[in-house]
Amino acid sequence: MTSEELAADLERRSGVVEDKPAAGITEPRERFLIFAMGESSFALPPSSVREIVPGLAVFPLPGCPAYVPGLVNCHGKPYTVIDLRVLFENERQAAEQFLVLNLDDDDVALGCTEVEEIIEVAHSALSSFAANDAAGRFCSAMLEHADRRIPVLAVAQILKELEHDLA
Repeated sequence: MTSEELAADLERRSGVVEDKPAAGITEPRERFLIFAMGESSFALPPSSVREIVPGLAVFPLPGCPAYVPGLVNCHGKPYTVIDLRVLFENERQAAEQFLVLNLDDDDVALGCTEVEEIIEVAHSALSSFAANDAAGRFCSAMLEHADRRIPVLAVAQILKELEHDLA
């Protein structure tokens, strides 16, 4: 499933609400790191990523949910890896790079196949939605950029799901 298909599916199931600024008002802008896992693209605020690390070995962890393939060792510290393809599409994809997240209480890395770019967009390029389905609850918004719709990940929700699944 491509990121366009994923975005369309999430919006169809959740009912998108778009907030557009009034004419003549300069609207705030926000930056996002765009990355891919397979054919699907995702977005995160750059401040939520501490480091991008290529080529780490994943050490399997028995008894974890399917979307946690294991741990990576980054600078001598273990990080729990989350495979977004399994979380969103139930398909495993080998990660070529890892986004080490900038979190206070958790050591987590998201696997990805490519870091695409950092972009700055107007708030009107973001569509907010409320979703209760499995995939939509892990997104805080949908980003419109270069004729693509890219889900903005809600890392806190993903971590909440992981905590629930490990309990």
